[in-house]
Parts: sequence; C-alpha cells; structure tokens
Amino acid sequence: MPDHIESALQDILTEDLDLLLDQASSSSRLVEDLGLDSVGFAIGVVSIEERLGVRLSEREMLETSTVGELVDLVRSRRTEPADQPA
Repeated sequence: MPDHIESALQDILTEDLDLLLDQASSSSRLVEDLGLDSVGFAIGVVSIEERLGVRLSEREMLETSTVGELVDLVRSRRTEPADQPA
C-alpha cells in the first residue's frame, strides 16, 4: 500500500502532468517510459512544493530519472529538519 508521499506524487503525475501510470512502477523512467517533458518537470516542481511542502530545484527534478528516484528525493527532503535552510 502506498504511503502519503507515493500517493501524492501519483496524484501529481496523473492529475497535474497528465501522465498515464496504469503500468508504471518505481523503475519506470519519467522521460522515456512516461513521456515527461521539460514543461512537465517545471510544473512538477511547483506541484510538489505546493502539495508536499518540499522545496526542489528544477535541476534536481531533471536529474531524477525514475519514479522511485523521485519518491526517494521527496522523502529525503521531508525528513530534513525544518530549521535548516533549503
């Protein structure tokens, strides 16, 4: 069963970015398998920040290759202490 972060990212990918995740797994590649483009990456950064309260740079998002890497990146940001600068 997916956790909150996985569920929220799935919602972002399907609702905000119009990606089809029917056959997607954590190893699915964002660009090659799911068709995410540069505009999608920019929208994804904004959506992740708004829905999950996680600050990501567009560069970090572009360097993320798979759905699993994206989940891991967001998780790592969610566990950082709130008093450290972003």
